[in-house]
Amino acid sequence: MSKYDPLKHFLAARPDGETPMTFAEIEKVLGFHLPASARKFPAWWSNNTGTHVGVSAWRDVGFRTARVDIAAGRVTFVREADEVRGVGAVREGAAPFVHRVSEGAAGPGKPIVLPVERLSRSARRMIDDWAEEAGLDRSAATAAILEASAAARRRQLLETLSVAVMPTGHDSTAMIRQDRDER
Repeated sequence: MSKYDPLKHFLAARPDGETPMTFAEIEKVLGFHLPASARKFPAWWSNNTGTHVGVSAWRDVGFRTARVDIAAGRVTFVREADEVRGVGAVREGAAPFVHRVSEGAAGPGKPIVLPVERLSRSARRMIDDWAEEAGLDRSAATAAILEASAAARRRQLLETLSVAVMPTGHDSTAMIRQDRDER
């Protein structure tokens, strides 16, 4: 469990495509002060998960940072389109996700029933913790946990895929021009 999990839970529960926040608001969600480097260097807010552990708080739930304004102490978290993350349509927010889950394996209009008594004590505690930290009911917290888990799995899968590399001696600009000219 990361000390940045409260921010992760907060963002996972956001129905908006963009969530602008002041550094003070982020600190209120976290329950502690951001490191001094977050207030001095825009690079702290990069979306590179190798930068520091805090990055996972927004990346694991499908957000990236944008419009970092160090002088004003503001950053905007932007939800990535599901196409970018590798799965279908843009996720507008928690409600459409819950709707898609309810139309999943059980069929359209039939909710998926999750018997709480079949969950371990730690799973129930996780749901209750997410619900409390993000101000959600248990159903919305469960949906947020599933979405966060799915986003992490998609990201992990994408990281394992090989990246296309331009063969040595090839000019990408020439290839683009040739492709354009052949149309």
